[in-house]
Amino acid sequence: MNQSYRAIASQDVILHPLDSMTLIFQKSSGITHMVADPVPAILEVMAQDVLSADAIAVRLATNYDLEDSGDTIDIVLARLIELLALGLVEQV
Repeated sequence: MNQSYRAIASQDVILHPLDSMTLIFQKSSGITHMVADPVPAILEVMAQDVLSADAIAVRLATNYDLEDSGDTIDIVLARLIELLALGLVEQV
């Protein structure tokens, strides 16, 4: 997967954990998004780095002691596509 992504700047969003969900207020649009795992973890490991879905999956596996699985990359890619549609990540 050659496409790379970058999360929007952390100062442009406010994250608020709420039970099993996380609220993400996007300052530029004024919209609050309600997301579930693994979205907060994906945004956390991305920080401001430009990463592919593969690289994000590796970071998640390292940070959260996940087993190496092709499913992880597919899940990350699916979430990235959703985050792209919400304007919380951009393709680089």
